[in-house]
Amino acid sequence: MKHYRPIGNVDGPSTGSAPRVVVCPACNAQLAFNKSLSPRIDACGFESYSIECKECGAPLAGIVDPCDDTLLLSEMAA
Repeated sequence: MKHYRPIGNVDGPSTGSAPRVVVCPACNAQLAFNKSLSPRIDACGFESYSIECKECGAPLAGIVDPCDDTLLLSEMAA
C-alpha cells in the first residue's frame, strides 16, 4: 500500500485521488497538483486552473486535457 502526504489543493478540497506532479515551464520545478471537486470551466469547456510556482513565483495557467486527464501548463505574461 502506498502512502501519500496530504497536499493542499489549488481551488478546493481533494478529490481523494493521489496528488499529481506537474513541472513548472519557467524553472522546471516539480509541483504537486490536485484536481478540484468544483473546477472552473472556461468558455471552451475545459477545466482550467491558475497557480503560482512555489520555486520561482511564475504565474501559471493551465487546462486539464480531457483525453488523458493531464494538466497542461503555460507561463502567463506578467
